[in-house]
Amino acid sequence: MAEEYCGVLADSRGVMGRGCVVVEDGVIAGVRLGARGYHDYGDSIVAPGFIDLHVHLRGMRQSYKEDENTGTLAAARAGITLVADMPNTVPRLDTPARVMEKLGSFTRPAVDYMVYAAVPENRSLVGELARMPVAGFKVYPEDLEKHDSVLDAVLSHGGLVVLHPELPWVESYSEAPSSRETGRPCWSEGAAVEMLPEPAGGTRVHVTHASCPSTIARAKRRGFTVDVTPHHLLWTVDDRMGCLHKVNPMLRGHAESYRLQVLAAEGMVDALASDHAPHAPWEKTDPLWCMPGIPWLEHWPWAVYRLVKAGLLSLERFLYMVSTGPARILGLGGRLGLLEPGYRANLTVFNPRATWRFEGPRHSKARLWPSLMTVQAGAPVATIVGGVLVYENGEPTGEAPGVNLAGTT
Repeated sequence: MAEEYCGVLADSRGVMGRGCVVVEDGVIAGVRLGARGYHDYGDSIVAPGFIDLHVHLRGMRQSYKEDENTGTLAAARAGITLVADMPNTVPRLDTPARVMEKLGSFTRPAVDYMVYAAVPENRSLVGELARMPVAGFKVYPEDLEKHDSVLDAVLSHGGLVVLHPELPWVESYSEAPSSRETGRPCWSEGAAVEMLPEPAGGTRVHVTHASCPSTIARAKRRGFTVDVTPHHLLWTVDDRMGCLHKVNPMLRGHAESYRLQVLAAEGMVDALASDHAPHAPWEKTDPLWCMPGIPWLEHWPWAVYRLVKAGLLSLERFLYMVSTGPARILGLGGRLGLLEPGYRANLTVFNPRATWRFEGPRHSKARLWPSLMTVQAGAPVATIVGGVLVYENGEPTGEAPGVNLAGTT
């Protein structure tokens, strides 16, 4: 039986007008302009489902921080329909057995998901990991110093490699705020991009959470895609919120934040990504020893949407960075990111005129959020995954239709 989700249809190509997205068997069967249907959201925008290509759902031995089911439900609340989970879990996802354990932890995923593999210690494992249903490999700063044969194998496997752009020795500096500013300068981010060997065999490289404009410039010169986070766009080191704002890469100054916003508006940023990094309350209290990371997953798109309301970002640019761009980076450009027949029916419906205050997390296990009561622009109305309504008008429906989209292209 076909379902119809109706409202003002829009994707990164522009606003199409009022109409309905027709869904059959989890796939967009057609787009009917001027139509109305059962699921009619009035003047709300019906857009391709939002994608977050950099999250930490934790799980495994860190399930006390977050797990796959709480994290995907938190994503659904924000209108996010696909998350890509990072492999710096405990234990790391650097063997086939650990990847299979991780994938088996998605028992009730509210949204679609993908998982990255970590760079293994042994070159022989690279091929095995690459053949598994993973999104690609994540290269951390310490991986840049691994034996050349291992990193070369990762960079020639023909899939996606995501780079954390910091130099390997940054962790040797003290965690005191003044030392962090000294040990993690912008030039070191760009140097890490240059330090990565040349990819081969059709391997695509994506630079994640760029905190400096110069990092974006270096990534583009090498032909890499790049994303930025909401916190590097919207906050600065001068906000001085201690542990709540401790993150890697660190927050920068007002000049860097402003320039990132301009580069996003000019089309130099390929995606937005939350780097959702949940921790237990006792891990975010001591300014010297607290864990780095900011939880964002239940609301970050609507913090960034303030830039649309302010006129800095166009709606089309915003939708590109939260949907079309991430889909293409993940190799899902023919299945997600546009309102097109044959694409998976992942949809985000939102009210572009609404303003509201984020009153706190409902589903995430992370309880210390540095954005409580902040004003948000635009509000999620409904989240549809594979044609199934999983969140509507602020409440979950209880459905869990999410699947692993890695290896499905």
